[in-house]
Amino acid sequence: MTVSELRLLYQQQAFKEAEILQDAILPGWIVEFRDQDGRLYEMTDTLGCPRYFGSVEEARQHVHLVADCPIQVEHLYRFFER
Repeated sequence: MTVSELRLLYQQQAFKEAEILQDAILPGWIVEFRDQDGRLYEMTDTLGCPRYFGSVEEARQHVHLVADCPIQVEHLYRFFER
């Protein structure tokens, strides 16, 4: 979903949290929002492709364009530690 679509959804029902995830395939970070029911909404461009950010800080700035909610950052190395 685009930033404007996500912002509209946030105004209708507050997101529980945002997650900034390090992508396992392409270098960069993606953003997902989780609603109260646990559904995930990925931030995309206007063509529906995931938005990739070069840093956590850049991704965090885009989260704040959408919603004021808690942010979790998930680094790729955590998945390999399990």
